[in-house]
Amino acid sequence: MNNKLWIDYVSAAVQLYGIAPFGQVAEMISAQTDEEVSEYDIEQWIEDPFGGSMAKAALQKKFVYLYPGNFFVGEWIMIFDEFDSHWARQQGKPFYVPDQEELLLWSDPHYFHKPDQYYVLEEFIKTEFDGMSEEYAQGITEDIQMMAEDAFSPEKVLSEFERRELKLTAKQVQSLMQMVTDLHNNTRQQINRGHTPYELFQLEKKSLQPLPNQVRRNDPCVCGSGKKYKKCCGKSG
Repeated sequence: MNNKLWIDYVSAAVQLYGIAPFGQVAEMISAQTDEEVSEYDIEQWIEDPFGGSMAKAALQKKFVYLYPGNFFVGEWIMIFDEFDSHWARQQGKPFYVPDQEELLLWSDPHYFHKPDQYYVLEEFIKTEFDGMSEEYAQGITEDIQMMAEDAFSPEKVLSEFERRELKLTAKQVQSLMQMVTDLHNNTRQQINRGHTPYELFQLEKKSLQPLPNQVRRNDPCVCGSGKKYKKCCGKSG
């Protein structure tokens, strides 16, 4: 067992999902390392009187905590008592599991993914306001992306400019809202178990089954009997 690596996996899973079941962490470690790890192994590791105490302390430095029922959770879930709500909203959504190199980037609690849409927005902000430094534009963009990680409102986005005394024209507002929408749709979200809204939409589209064509009375019966539908399964009475 690589204690540091396990801690990194737990931290990465929590940063991606908010709630990381022991079993999911075990699957990720088993799939991406030479170790075969089970949910029971994770439980034994974290409950060990000596090693477990050290692991818990290391995880808390990464804002990760234990939750009853074999879960690791983010600090915000503990503070705001959001486990039940967050868990309910995640149901039915698959876990996003990137390759090991990308996954372990998430073990840093200050890391966040910047999609192409992030840089489009940052460039827009930088070029629309004369004399704005790259660092200042980056700060605004980061604040907006934090909003994009969950449901956001135009008012909240615009407030980021108002509090900085940056005035936008109607045309700029229109462009800004489109960019923020694009950023939202391509931002990894804990509520989607690490998937972006766009990725989740594509996955849901693939799972939809096409509706069968309506069977007419004189068509061959769908059961394969060779009879007409009206004289077989579609026979009244």
